[in-house]
Amino acid sequence: MHDLTTGSTPVLRKYVDWDPLTGNASGSLLDSGVTAELDAHSRFFTGGKGVIYVITSAGELKTYKDNAATGGSLLTPVHDYGGNWNGYGEVWSGGGNRIFALQSDGALDVYSVDNPASGTGVIKKIRTISATDPAVAAIGQADDVWSAGATVYTLNRGIADKHGTVKAWPYAETATGSPFSAGSTTVVNGIGTKTTRGWSPGPGTVYTAGDTPDYTGVASSYTGAGTMTLANAEVGAGFYGDVHADVASCLASPSEDVKPVLGADAPDAETPPEAVNDESPDPAPQDPTEFSGKFILGDGRPAAGLPVKLEAVDVLNDALGEEQSPALGETVTAADGTWKIHLPENLPESVKTAAAANGGAVNAKATVFGKTESDVPLIGTRHVTAAPAGAPATIRALVTDAAEDMEAPEKLFPLTDDMKEEQPEPTEAQYSQSWASKSENMSVDTLGDKPLPEYQSDTGGLPTGDPYVVNGTDIKTMAVGPMDGGCDRVGSKIYAKKIYYTVVAEGHAYWDTKATVDYDSKLSSNVETAMKVGGKWQIDGSVTLGSAMSATTGYTNRGPYFAKQWKVPLEYKKRKTTYKCNYGRDTYHTYTMMAGRYKVPSGGAVGKYGKNVSSKDGAYNYGRSPKRHRAYVQPQSYFQINKNRSAKWSASVTAFGVKLGASTQYDREHKQRITAGKRKTSRHDIWGKNDKVSGKPGVFYSY
Repeated sequence: MHDLTTGSTPVLRKYVDWDPLTGNASGSLLDSGVTAELDAHSRFFTGGKGVIYVITSAGELKTYKDNAATGGSLLTPVHDYGGNWNGYGEVWSGGGNRIFALQSDGALDVYSVDNPASGTGVIKKIRTISATDPAVAAIGQADDVWSAGATVYTLNRGIADKHGTVKAWPYAETATGSPFSAGSTTVVNGIGTKTTRGWSPGPGTVYTAGDTPDYTGVASSYTGAGTMTLANAEVGAGFYGDVHADVASCLASPSEDVKPVLGADAPDAETPPEAVNDESPDPAPQDPTEFSGKFILGDGRPAAGLPVKLEAVDVLNDALGEEQSPALGETVTAADGTWKIHLPENLPESVKTAAAANGGAVNAKATVFGKTESDVPLIGTRHVTAAPAGAPATIRALVTDAAEDMEAPEKLFPLTDDMKEEQPEPTEAQYSQSWASKSENMSVDTLGDKPLPEYQSDTGGLPTGDPYVVNGTDIKTMAVGPMDGGCDRVGSKIYAKKIYYTVVAEGHAYWDTKATVDYDSKLSSNVETAMKVGGKWQIDGSVTLGSAMSATTGYTNRGPYFAKQWKVPLEYKKRKTTYKCNYGRDTYHTYTMMAGRYKVPSGGAVGKYGKNVSSKDGAYNYGRSPKRHRAYVQPQSYFQINKNRSAKWSASVTAFGVKLGASTQYDREHKQRITAGKRKTSRHDIWGKNDKVSGKPGVFYSY
């Protein structure tokens, strides 16, 4: 596949079709981990026997050999044919000694290839089929075209009121007349509007996938001798580019006793330890009774000597309109920009009630104001969490996790003139154009735990420009002190709310295993918050969620070759906070968003599958994992994580056009499990992402 995933370097990516005869009915297309750079303006197609043709951006035709199975390159250069093939639209081969090339005027050129398995044989044009030929006309109108042996396939995506089809056109050369004289047969019905790509590994199997502009990237398989039937609705994900198969003349299925070993990597000869379930008591979490953080200036200097105000935030309040934010304390930032406020022993009654309903966690927002030497006002916020010493262990652990997640300091940003006016709420159509919303449509998790962009727009691409350039002057290096007269909050209002499904768990199962994910009874997650200053959103902390769910969610015994995230519905709210500054002479409006209670939408699911994460599993990733992270599961037994924290999902949710991260605290009601099958021909290997599986792995993967 020519992988053109947004934000990544374009590469040619090799997948292994482990069970092509059944279309991997109970499995999936396996990412071998083998890639080779191929720029976005080049095209490729396959010639069979490991031969790969590339049409360069300059139009030259070159051949390569796939030597990855023996430790070589996926694109080992073989021959440079030169020429200019950019005048053609679609160019493809069926794996034999013919190349088809569609001219810009609609006619179809057919080329013969001498000794096609060598990649060096003579290529010459042997005929041109008129654009008026029914088959050629259909090829020109198709969304995709490919061949398997002597059969050409065309795919037409569905339209609003009509499903699309895949048709087979037998190709048989004769001295006179059309080689497509046999006409066509519809082999796949029900092609949807998002399906634009297709390929075949050989006779009797067809794969399809969604691509731009819908960008689903999910592959499906169909099999059969005549009209094919759906074999696997999601046989793969992340197919964001052209796909061609190394076509075989006949297909077969492997023995279920055989574990896939891809490429030149040999199985690990060193036996890892057996994975043993940890039944010891949960470790006592650190004392979470203190709110803390650090503020810095735009150039990274500590924001020293600035007053900090801490106010409680009720994450479960879902009433639109004005709200109260009880004060929890005040302090001044130290010389290094840090600050601390102990959780008051005598909390206001409203805060006690909110904390009790949230499992014991007290969420709050710290706000600091300053002013540059040129009188530009600055603001910084940090959402933080604490819990009484007597709170449940899971909540205390969540609070500790939140503090670890948010160790990075928070910047102060300028309060600019555009913040003196209330900003209109975007429409759903505008939200759909944001970077976060568009990446949410992708079927695979491309972020993992990578940091989110520092700034996001809720209605467009990632913002550019320096927020510290105010009226043409860069204020980052200016001296900053307390603001004369300070700023007082004069209003806080919940003005929008909506339910978004949020990733809270993940499971993995490869060969002869099944995955289970449980997320039951109550929330047990930290979810990031965001603040809007001017036109940019930025992450400014997190909230701890521990309220009751009154539901049992997750999935049980999915696999083999299955790996999916799990999402639950949370209600997100947007708050507008109004401040009076400069002795009441200036009014500024800031905006925040945060998660709240578990809430199932009317007619909605109590939980649902998230993105496909199977690319984390398999031989390639196992071979590159730290050996101390590895273990194996005995046949017909299980292993599970039911303590410590999960890995962080940076792309846990897109709410109101902005992407937020999250993590979960494992316990007996929130866990990841793998169950090994009965086969003993190979090990059921697993490994932890961040640590050995008996330590703090965050998540474990399967091979």
